[in-house]
Amino acid sequence: MDDLEGYRGIAALGVVVFHAYQFCREGAGGDSAGSSPDGYAYAGTPLGRLLLNLDGLVSLFLLLSGFLLYAPAARAVLAGRPVGSPRVFLLRRAVRILPLYWFATLLVWTYRNPDLPGDWRDLAEHLTFTQVFDSRRIFYTIGPAWSLSVEIFFYVAVALILLALRGRLPARSRSAVRVLVIATPPAVMLVGSLAYHWWALELAHQPSDRWAIWFNPLAKAEMFAMGMFLAIAHARWGDRPVRAVWLIPVRLVALAILAYGCAIRTEDARTSTEFNLLAMVAFTLLLGSSLFAYPRAWWRRTLAARPLMFVGAVSYSVYLWHEPVLLYLDVHHLVSHRAAAFPWVALLLVVVSVPLGWISYVILERPAGELKALFQSDGRLRSYYGPRHEG
Repeated sequence: MDDLEGYRGIAALGVVVFHAYQFCREGAGGDSAGSSPDGYAYAGTPLGRLLLNLDGLVSLFLLLSGFLLYAPAARAVLAGRPVGSPRVFLLRRAVRILPLYWFATLLVWTYRNPDLPGDWRDLAEHLTFTQVFDSRRIFYTIGPAWSLSVEIFFYVAVALILLALRGRLPARSRSAVRVLVIATPPAVMLVGSLAYHWWALELAHQPSDRWAIWFNPLAKAEMFAMGMFLAIAHARWGDRPVRAVWLIPVRLVALAILAYGCAIRTEDARTSTEFNLLAMVAFTLLLGSSLFAYPRAWWRRTLAARPLMFVGAVSYSVYLWHEPVLLYLDVHHLVSHRAAAFPWVALLLVVVSVPLGWISYVILERPAGELKALFQSDGRLRSYYGPRHEG
């Protein structure tokens, strides 16, 4: 499934371009070449709509995580085998996420708070992944890190699901029972998240700038849940690939849904929620049309191209570093806020962020991944010395 790395690469590049687009707003009123009354380049055009909605690609990250992290459990349960250890699962995720995240957070916070004690609450919230519950500080230090905070809560949820399933499902149970058991957790997450959105919109009438309402784990749980459903479907029917001719319409429908979502979205909470739900459906269809296609399908080969796979491999580092890089360039007056400067700012940010992401991957991510060798297959610390013998 190399093409999944390509999806990750596209999502990372899209988020980088989106933040460059957000950055280039000065010149509102149409007084600058290429600008418009609301300050954005290409506003009112399909291209402007697309650029303004590239943040929806975060949904793709969450869907991919839901699929990849739930797939082993789905395969095990449907095959009647025991699920993996929740301890091992959490250790692997911690080794993957925490070293780079904590290093980047400490470095960026220290740079932005040169005079102690600084905003210590901001640091504490980011280190503990609780900034998503603080509407004021959610985007401080490293703005895009909010999605990693949300994912941490999903990792804990998957670990609890594994804990609940261990040893509690007879190997000879009927296939329908196994499907019901493995599908219940994502169904609860999906329904709970949709009910939460209904409450926030219809009962509480929460405004779109109450970030802690719209960016907390429950608000984003439907994305992860749909990825989990994809994992179940792939575990059940993934060995029966579908001919590309039948999947092309699925991809076209997905793109049409995305286009519609971009067209209806405004800055209010209702249309933003509708856009996110439409993006969830569209990205589910796109991922599904890859997962169930033959490996030689042209879009799978395209997404598995080396450049996209390279960006996908370093996407975590690119995702974390690109916003601090943009703000650093801004402080040193190396980039312009003018709308007309957007193409050059976006190009510069990509050209700087991707190589920096690769360096971060080589120096921090990959060595941190070797920490897995410290643990045995059951999650206990590995002993590199033989048992001690007394006498």
